[in-house]
Amino acid sequence: DIVAIGADLISLSAHKLGGPPGIGALIIGGSVEIAPMIRGGGQERGRRAGSENLSGVAGFAAAADAARHRLADYERAQTLRDSLEAAVLATAPEAIVIGAATPRLPNTSAIALPGVSAETQVIALDLDGVMVSAGAACSSGKVGPSHVLQAMGAAPEIAGSTIRVSLGWSTTEAEIEHFLEAWTAMYRRVKPHAAAARAA
Repeated sequence: DIVAIGADLISLSAHKLGGPPGIGALIIGGSVEIAPMIRGGGQERGRRAGSENLSGVAGFAAAADAARHRLADYERAQTLRDSLEAAVLATAPEAIVIGAATPRLPNTSAIALPGVSAETQVIALDLDGVMVSAGAACSSGKVGPSHVLQAMGAAPEIAGSTIRVSLGWSTTEAEIEHFLEAWTAMYRRVKPHAAAARAA
């Protein structure tokens, strides 16, 4: 319910639900007025001219329907995410789980390891066969601290040391264990350097 969460706008991407890339939805709450992106025809209530991506819309609808029937899988993903975060914090008490005390996606974790760049963590985990990101999926490949984390109030050194770990509806406990083994090995290798960086 858009009113209950106090949002003016909510954007949704189909590929986050297992649908096709390149299609999304915008939920507009209350009396919010938005200017058209592309002027011309009356498509999409005059907000964007051009032919609608009907096959994308159908794919999005199918993915949304399938996701509705997989709600238990997302609850399981949250349990796995929470266990992953607890294990990381038990290994590295100085690590920070971004947004831990706020409502957030059940399948996504942003973990900062102060003193160790996100890029270093991404490369180390990649070498162990674990794929993580140094920022939002839409910012992958860009160098520098996440502007989103900085907008949330994270200091540049925290934003620059944060990785994003995403779980899918099919993620297994064995995959979480593999991540934790790789993350712990990486942490033990970089811990002396991280301590020196924090002390500097």
